[in-house]
Amino acid sequence: MKFGQSAEQVSAALGEPTNGRNLTGQWVQFSSLGVDTYYRSEDRTLAAVAIDACYGPQISFEGVRLVGRLPSELTPWLEAGADTHEGRLCIGLNGEAGLPGLGLVMRCQQNGDFARTRPVMVSPDWAEMSVDSWEGPIPSREWSVY
Repeated sequence: MKFGQSAEQVSAALGEPTNGRNLTGQWVQFSSLGVDTYYRSEDRTLAAVAIDACYGPQISFEGVRLVGRLPSELTPWLEAGADTHEGRLCIGLNGEAGLPGLGLVMRCQQNGDFARTRPVMVSPDWAEMSVDSWEGPIPSREWSVY
């Protein structure tokens, strides 16, 4: 799966049918994999991928596991990332952190009594404003997942 692909291309790359799609075509869910995909409104190409904190695949970056962790476990890594990954640590209106230079928003998702990390990877053209639920390009549906 690559940024810029259509929902059909993403489905073929994942080897899974889509499980849900909103009317605007900006969100396609692959619930059997724990993956939500988000598409640009202008051309319906892939611009963001969110991994479910409870059921999604385990992904890591530079040896650090990003999915399903306590947010406090990743805080030191995110703070250090601001120094090493082009930039700055941003905190959105929801209190969630992101590293625009890396194209990563570290969202939280409720899992029983705890919030767990739900990483959202965004394309370079969405990265700058992606942490901000008010002004950013990530569809509002993603911000209702917690």
